[in-house]
Amino acid sequence: MNYVVDSYENYKEENRLTTNNARRIEFVTTTRVLDEIIDTKSKILDCAAGTGIYAFWFADKGHDVTATDITPSI
Repeated sequence: MNYVVDSYENYKEENRLTTNNARRIEFVTTTRVLDEIIDTKSKILDCAAGTGIYAFWFADKGHDVTATDITPSI
């Protein structure tokens, strides 16, 4: 497990989905699909949330979100 933590500590995960339009496609596609199937004001558990880009997006939409990750950085 230390390998995973070390990898994320030395990688800018928070930039992965926002650094350019090609990478942003994953975020836009994922949120669009999930938005179609998740009811309004749902309770969401985001396991392996990383920096929380999806958790924050859903929370901003009014969902009750709990997020967790094994890495100490956010």
